[in-house]
Amino acid sequence: MQLPDGVAVLACQGFGPELEHLGLPRERITFLEQGLHRYPKDLRAEVGQALEKIEADPAIHAVVLVYGYCGGGLEGLGGRRVTLVARVVHDCIPVLLDRDVAPSEVGTAGSFFLSAGWIDHGQTPLTEYYRTCERHDEETALWVTKEILKGYKDVALIVQEGLIQPSHREYSQQMAAMFDLGYREIPGGLDWLKRLLAARGGEGILVAPPGRVLTMTDYLGAGSSGSAPAPVAA
Repeated sequence: MQLPDGVAVLACQGFGPELEHLGLPRERITFLEQGLHRYPKDLRAEVGQALEKIEADPAIHAVVLVYGYCGGGLEGLGGRRVTLVARVVHDCIPVLLDRDVAPSEVGTAGSFFLSAGWIDHGQTPLTEYYRTCERHDEETALWVTKEILKGYKDVALIVQEGLIQPSHREYSQQMAAMFDLGYREIPGGLDWLKRLLAARGGEGILVAPPGRVLTMTDYLGAGSSGSAPAPVAA
């Protein structure tokens, strides 16, 4: 896929496999650590700093944010000189699932989602388990992790053609077995990501011109984990 001229990408590292698969030029992508989504204030600060660096390049006139609202992580962010383009969703799952339907409609309510990028670059309950084992005994680590997963019924691996390797399936199945969860695979896709990267706006895509900041109002009614997006704001 070709990025439009003058467009840069600022993305969560969790989307690394998808963006690499699309063949985007690496020099036009800025990745930030996946774990930042757990700390919205830190995410906001890091995204803001990254935007400043991108804006220093006069050849760039638009930045595609490959992020959801992430619990307020994008609140108050805007470009001084560049236009921001973002998908109107609360988290990344609808983009990975490549659909705009509620989780109950695709049988995914109560599922803990994993993707190639989430496994390769992210923090999951399985990584939390091993981290806790370093400080406490295995029994305590298992109890803590099961508490984190309370309310989930299965692990759902989002399968996108050409991205999922045997190691991703093994990881997902191990996590499901260790924490007494079911396991399923759900087809994903890249069409929504391609539409976002085209940076042309459209339904479900927010376009914020220079000086216009992103706010919670932009995301009111937007879905989480597959729900329908709010109307586009301009």
